[in-house]
Order: sequence, then C-alpha cells, then structure tokens
Amino acid sequence: MATNATPETETPQPRYTIGDRMPDGRYPVTVDDELIGFIHRWHGEWYACTPVEGDVVTPHANKEEAAARLEATSLSGVTAAETEQTEEPAAIVPWLHPRMKPTRRNIISAAIALARLAELAWTPVDQDGKVTGYPGSDNPWPLTCGLDGKVVVRWWSHLRGRNGDNTPRPVWRHEDCITFEDQAAKVAELVGKPAATCPCDTKHPTDLETATELLEQAERARRADDTEALREHLTRLLGPCPASSARAAVLKELGTGPKKS
Repeated sequence: MATNATPETETPQPRYTIGDRMPDGRYPVTVDDELIGFIHRWHGEWYACTPVEGDVVTPHANKEEAAARLEATSLSGVTAAETEQTEEPAAIVPWLHPRMKPTRRNIISAAIALARLAELAWTPVDQDGKVTGYPGSDNPWPLTCGLDGKVVVRWWSHLRGRNGDNTPRPVWRHEDCITFEDQAAKVAELVGKPAATCPCDTKHPTDLETATELLEQAERARRADDTEALREHLTRLLGPCPASSARAAVLKELGTGPKKS
C-alpha cells in the first residue's frame, strides 16, 4: 500500500575537523586539511579566531558551534574582521587578564594567585616577555619557570592544590625542567624569605585596614568608570612586591568576609 510519507532530509555533515588541544589551550580547526582557525574555551563559552587576523568572534555555547562558525566564515570568503565580533578589552593593569573584570572577587583571587606564583618561582610572563594577567582558575596561563627560564602553560586550578593543601598538581613543574630532587632547594634559594611588610614606594597593602580601603576605592572607581584611579588602586593591590604573600593573606581574609561582589 502506498504511503504519503515524506523522506527524511539528511542533516549535512560538517566539513571541519577539530584537532587536539594545543599547549596554549587552543584547538586547531581544519577543512580539507587546511587550517581555517582556532577555537578555545573561556569561562564556559567557546570563541573562534582566524589564523591570520586573530579576530575574536562572538562567543558560542559549545566547541562545535564555534568550529562551525569558522567553517562558514572560511567557505563564504568573509574574514572574521567583517563579521560580528567581540572586541578584546584593553587591560587596565598587566596583572589581570583584560577579560577579567576588576571586581572585588577577581582582584582578591588574582592577588592570591600572583603571590603563590612568586612563592613557587613562577613568573607570569610569556615567550615574548609580556606580562600575562591572571585569567581565572580554569584557563591556560603562560608562565615562565624560574628554575630554567622555559615558558609553559599551566592552570591556576592545578597550581593551587586541592582542599587547601596548597600542593601543585602535578608536583613536577614541566617537561625537561631541572632534576625533580633539586627543584625544592632551587625554589627556596630563588624565593628566599617573603617580606612581612611592603618596602616599595608604591606602598602595597599588607594590613587589613589599608587593604579594605583600597578594595572599596577600586570598586568606586570601577563603578564610576574612572580608569586612571582604578589603575592606581590595582597597581597597589596586584603589582609585584616582596611582601605579596602578606598582601595576599590579608586580601584572602577579606575575601572570606560577608561582603561579596
């Protein structure tokens, strides 16, 4: 008996291929073995950029959508610069990633992370010598190893340890670093004893009263869109200091208080 059923329309298969994750956290995307761009995850959303222009396009819910956007862009002959994009915000200070809003919570988290990096003999500097700001817990962070000068990508969520034990995972620093048995002594030699108070002209805060005042001033400057004032406050709250551990300790105490951003 004849039927009036309409044949199902086959869903076209994507032509793109997503490669393995690279050390910097990006995934290469190819079409017919030709590189058309990269995708990467940032705080729960996926972004795509072309290999030449490096333009960041609109965020997507998953990596397939981001890769499909690159495929469509590539096949249409339209560059990412001609499509709707999310502009990379300018960094207010180099120690906070430009996409990390300078909120109270992010400032405190960044100060804690930067202090711990100093204690572990890591420097937030990339292969070009550029300072790389705190990007959040679960995003790739280019860091320079103080033991051998190599630049590697680590995640703060791995470096900070688990359940408050403060032990980095994995315990080895990176491939081809100096002998594991010599690392602890070398770190101690490089780092020395952290200062209890700030000796800098900038006067980074190491007491609760000053830290509290600076956080409040930074929040007021952020809400007023006063970039210059905010830059001054963030420099005191995040800039390099021999007493960064003491500063982080007081900020961590404030971060556990009732006030939240």
